[in-house]
Amino acid sequence: MAQAVLSKQESTLSSYEDIMNQSSTRAPFHVETPVAPHSPMLSYATAWGLSLLAVILIVRVLSGGKKLPSGAKQLPRLPGIPWIGRFWGIPISGAEAAWHFGDFHKSYGPIYEWVTFGVSHIWIENDKIARDLLVHRGKLYGDRHELPAAVGVRGGSEILPLMGIGENFWRHKNFIHTIMRHSSQAAFWDAPLAENKHTLRRLLDSPDTWSESLITHCARVVARIAWGDAKHGTKLLTVVPQLLKAVSPDGPLPNLLPFLMHLPSWLSPFKKAEAERARVMKEAFYEAQQDVMDRVKAGTAEPSWTRIWLENEKGMEKSKLDQHEAAHAVGTNSFVAIATIGSPLHSFFTAICHYPSWMPRMQEELDRVCGDRLPNMKDLPNLPILRAVVKETLRWRQPTPLGVPHITTDEDVYEGYYIPKGAMVHANHYLISREESMYPEGNEWRPERWLEPSWPTFKAPLSEYPTLRGDAGFGYGTRSCPGTDLVMTELYTLIGSLAWSFDIKRKEGRQGYDSPVPWYETNPFVITMAKPFPLNIKVRSEEKRKFILDGCPDGGFLVRDQGEKTLDRWDVFRGDGTPFNWQGLTTPLSGQRPKSYSPGV
Repeated sequence: MAQAVLSKQESTLSSYEDIMNQSSTRAPFHVETPVAPHSPMLSYATAWGLSLLAVILIVRVLSGGKKLPSGAKQLPRLPGIPWIGRFWGIPISGAEAAWHFGDFHKSYGPIYEWVTFGVSHIWIENDKIARDLLVHRGKLYGDRHELPAAVGVRGGSEILPLMGIGENFWRHKNFIHTIMRHSSQAAFWDAPLAENKHTLRRLLDSPDTWSESLITHCARVVARIAWGDAKHGTKLLTVVPQLLKAVSPDGPLPNLLPFLMHLPSWLSPFKKAEAERARVMKEAFYEAQQDVMDRVKAGTAEPSWTRIWLENEKGMEKSKLDQHEAAHAVGTNSFVAIATIGSPLHSFFTAICHYPSWMPRMQEELDRVCGDRLPNMKDLPNLPILRAVVKETLRWRQPTPLGVPHITTDEDVYEGYYIPKGAMVHANHYLISREESMYPEGNEWRPERWLEPSWPTFKAPLSEYPTLRGDAGFGYGTRSCPGTDLVMTELYTLIGSLAWSFDIKRKEGRQGYDSPVPWYETNPFVITMAKPFPLNIKVRSEEKRKFILDGCPDGGFLVRDQGEKTLDRWDVFRGDGTPFNWQGLTTPLSGQRPKSYSPGV
């Protein structure tokens, strides 16, 4: 079947060699090599940018303010400079920005407006308003904004989560729903379960590199699902950090000063860097796609998202993605999976060190239900404590504390307040997950809130609840994450396997004093990751040690030591004598004292 379909497509599917012949020869791409610093802007380039900014401001002044619709009133608004707004005091770190913008709700109410350089930012602090606007009026609130440092992404055919609303968006969304629907079948569950064994082996052999093992796990799992081979995980480890930085406020300077992207390419180091990032990403995704095509021809291809596209499975005909679009749709869906699953895995390690009493409770449940084997998806109805631990971890430390802004496609009036066309609407997930009426003691990690009837979040029966389906952390409306089932499979089975196999604790004695557990130290990007820290990971018994050794002869490493022979252009190396930090996404806390936070954080 696959060979027949592929032969029909050969006239239109280009080979990877065709692409590579158009590209210059490249040395192996080492993830841990630091990115060269941006060149300083010349004085005339600065003058160009300032002049352009002045023109923009003059146009805004001359165009005047828009008259409000009859009966509508302006949202509570932070004071600023007329026609310019409030451009100062804007933090860029994900978690700290959530606290910063959250403070203004105390004075301005549950929804307020922050205008900067003429752009209206609408901030929301509760789930009701977020659902009213982003779900029930989703057609008005489904667009995305142009990211200054990610040139052309909004209008392109590469990155679905950042595409503008329109026909192109709906084709890609249908594609993702189709591959996720087909991959929710039991055949795809084998990838996370098989990789769980590799991850246990890595942690048994090298417990101090637990963060690297978690990222490796995410990369290998989604590479197997996307392309049928874990080796392509190195491509994701290469391209994800640069894409994540490019779309984050803490990334390239134009994300804070958008007018810089109006500079011509020969004056803009940012445009050159973005062009290079996009080229490397394209080559990674094309090469992985070509590998699947070759294996389909040979009759050796495993099930994968790419194979679903090649074989034109039911539902795929609606999306009509060409080769370029399909390569990027599969690749960027993998990018989202590795980052958003890696984040709660790191947060679990932080939580269990702060709240150690939950580890034996999980272990008792797992031992009783699973006995002498690892947990699988069929066990979930009998593992409510495990599910509560996972759900509470996602609530306590959201991967995207500020979410991703929704853009209005037309003006709207909500409860008498005017919301302009083109407004950037931010659902503050950090605050939404801490609404006092729904989440008492919201800053504490309390899995019991999902298990005991005295908590407002409790639902019965416990064989079904708690569940991640419908969780606000996966987003709202047309922009909600379609990969909930994959997240559930990975988090439930891996965290369950970790608790079944190991005791995970904070350092004790002098080591514990010298290496305190951080509270909310994360990287500053749009998808946050808790910073790794020293802890103790010990196998629970000799029987479990033997189980791990017998079940997996090797750890399935993706990251290699400096000095090892280069085998592939996508080889990923640790720094020389330093832990793997995934280009700054998982920089360890080692050698630093955790921050002291005010009450309520």
